[in-house]
Amino acid sequence: MKVVDRHIIRRTHNFWQVCDELAFKSKNLYNLANYNCRQHFFCTGKSLSLTKLYHATKDSDAYRALPTKVSKQIIKCLVATWRSYFQAIKEWLKYPQKFLGKPKIPKYKNKTQGRNVVIYSKESVYKAPLKDGICHLSMSEIMHTCSCGYCNRSEDSTCYCLLYN
Repeated sequence: MKVVDRHIIRRTHNFWQVCDELAFKSKNLYNLANYNCRQHFFCTGKSLSLTKLYHATKDSDAYRALPTKVSKQIIKCLVATWRSYFQAIKEWLKYPQKFLGKPKIPKYKNKTQGRNVVIYSKESVYKAPLKDGICHLSMSEIMHTCSCGYCNRSEDSTCYCLLYN
């Protein structure tokens, strides 16, 4: 069973600034990885694999600014975006009438105003406080109580804590 404990973070919330900084760091990594993908695409016309993209970005400051598991999730999302682009191109070549125009390659996010999603998997949450029903996201100040009641149960149950800004 998947249980979701949702916390909505608005501009007046204590964690707004921290969430905004995480989303900004996520955008920086997204743009760096997208740059590598775009350059590879312009040179070869092919997609960059997840492994090659990971090795191209793993030593960067943008990658190290976030927990490793979070950075990997961002790269996985970008690879999925590029995969969707190539699928859309194939579909467009077969049935162009389904589209308004030729699909475009994934763009960069705005350098100053852009933000990107930050995905904390269960491996990215500190385990000790989770047993007490407190979700503490690694490498951040964000700690909140989970009201779902599944956090301190067996390993089979999973609690997904979502923070929205």
